[in-house]
Amino acid sequence: MIFILAILAATLASPASLQPSPLVSRYQPQISGPSCDDLNECRSLADILRSCIFTILLCIWVFIHPNIPSPDERWPRLAVRRAGLMFLALFMPEAVSSLGH
Repeated sequence: MIFILAILAATLASPASLQPSPLVSRYQPQISGPSCDDLNECRSLADILRSCIFTILLCIWVFIHPNIPSPDERWPRLAVRRAGLMFLALFMPEAVSSLGH
């Protein structure tokens, strides 16, 4: 099923390779894609980057699924330990997966 979805996504991502491009006359105005006339209704680069970073961090959090802390572990040490695990998982995910074995 994943293989079929991957093929479908690949074909939809590059429709130009499957269909011939239409000929454009010098006298016909070229119609571009949808544009953003109102900047309050469009996503900015910062919005896109923020959502991408947030998604990556959530995926890492689910990947490492930190254990329930012990009752005597205080929140500063817990936060540092979990942040360290997330940093390690971001740059060296194979190291985090080998910690559990």
